[in-house]
Amino acid sequence: MLSPSLEQYLIHIYELSEQNIEIKSSELTVAVNMPLKKTIQALQRMHFQKYIVYLAYQPIAITDKGKEMARYLLSRNALIEEFLDILQITEHREEEKEAMKQYLSQESLEAIDHFVCFVKQYPEIIARYKVYNKRKMRTKILEPLPEEK
Repeated sequence: MLSPSLEQYLIHIYELSEQNIEIKSSELTVAVNMPLKKTIQALQRMHFQKYIVYLAYQPIAITDKGKEMARYLLSRNALIEEFLDILQITEHREEEKEAMKQYLSQESLEAIDHFVCFVKQYPEIIARYKVYNKRKMRTKILEPLPEEK
């Protein structure tokens, strides 16, 4: 699997390649806001893993394997966004997304996918959940987090 930073690079490369834009390492550096040295190291790692074709002073090309992985990453990100929307998570949303991308297993992601598709098929569930959430009169399974002293 790719590290979060390599995922970010691959997604940028994929999106630029889909727009038929010639991808240079210097432009990619600006797009991901990283130093050139780190960008080159990332490109070399992705080249070694066969997600891209990277040769010095040549445009970057994404492989079929890279396209498949980028599409998966984009769909995973969209799934997590939809799931957080359903749960009405607004506080610390970016941190939650990053944690979920890092630590959820494929099995958990597939279960979330199944749940999100189910809920989208029955929108009344979301409406009822919103009402339930507003009332704040609910039983809880999770104990309150102890305060630090």
